[in-house]
Amino acid sequence: MYWIEFIISAVVIVLAGIRLTVYADKLCEQLSLGKVWIGIVLLGIVTSLPEAITCIVSIVSLKANNLAIGNLVGSNNFNPMLLVMMDLFYRKGAITNDIAPNRSHNLSALFAEILSLIVIFEIYYSSRNSLIMIGPISAGSGVILILYFIFMRFLAGVNSTENPVGVVDKALSVDHKNHLIKIWINLVLCALVVVIGAIWLAKSSDVIAEKSGLGRTFVGSTLLAMVTSLPEMVVSLSAMRLGSLDLAIGNIFGSNMTNLFILAICDVVYPAAGVLQTVSSVHAVTLSASVVLMGSIILGMHMRKRKILFMGWDSWLMTAIFLSVTGFLYAVR
Repeated sequence: MYWIEFIISAVVIVLAGIRLTVYADKLCEQLSLGKVWIGIVLLGIVTSLPEAITCIVSIVSLKANNLAIGNLVGSNNFNPMLLVMMDLFYRKGAITNDIAPNRSHNLSALFAEILSLIVIFEIYYSSRNSLIMIGPISAGSGVILILYFIFMRFLAGVNSTENPVGVVDKALSVDHKNHLIKIWINLVLCALVVVIGAIWLAKSSDVIAEKSGLGRTFVGSTLLAMVTSLPEMVVSLSAMRLGSLDLAIGNIFGSNMTNLFILAICDVVYPAAGVLQTVSSVHAVTLSASVVLMGSIILGMHMRKRKILFMGWDSWLMTAIFLSVTGFLYAVR
């Protein structure tokens, strides 16, 4: 029964997530925002909504901290693997050959890696010592909350320089305003459906972790992370079909940054002090792999290559890393 609940909630999240990203893209078109900014900021936030809700429910309601943190760090592994999936279907050679290594992509990957390293350090440090606390949250979470907004603001400035767009006329017509209101209403309704589905998903995932004996760390880092990453997959494949590779790569890096921001939010809502003090140190290994995966994408963008058995060498490297980490998580479950 719990598997049926898991599948139904996953389908609800995927369908609502698809519509959510469609309306988010329409909103950006109406507001004349650049495609890279859409991918990194808006879609990065929108497609991370399932992770946010499942994690908050897991921590506050289910007291399943390993399930929550596993979901976030596992999603940061699944998101870069979307590029591998895209490479399989891309017919013009290795996909990273056709993605320009501009400042926005380089910086968004760098910023995501910086936030990841802060979390990795805190997880390892907390396994031996008590974390430094700033009120109800750890010092690392406080730094992440501040840096996230600084990084997003900086990336918005970089994107406006690289991709200048026209100024939106402030004297919008009545029809235009009504259209914007309709988009916002649909966006909010889809978000509410995602919230309901994510609550259901978190509860069914916790039951699966207990009944199957796989444990919350493994289920959160693999099964739950895969499902909550499906909206990112839809966005990335749709962007590739439309020829907007910048949007796809921006969504991957933007989602990874947002997931780490969500992790800091989890620290805020956790009723005790320092959520990372309560989780397995295995999560640091998973997150370390995501740093390498994101670095592999950037490296692949800077180096010309041919496909080897349907994929570029960077995609094969990422596949090997991902499978190795998944095997490790199963072994230590």
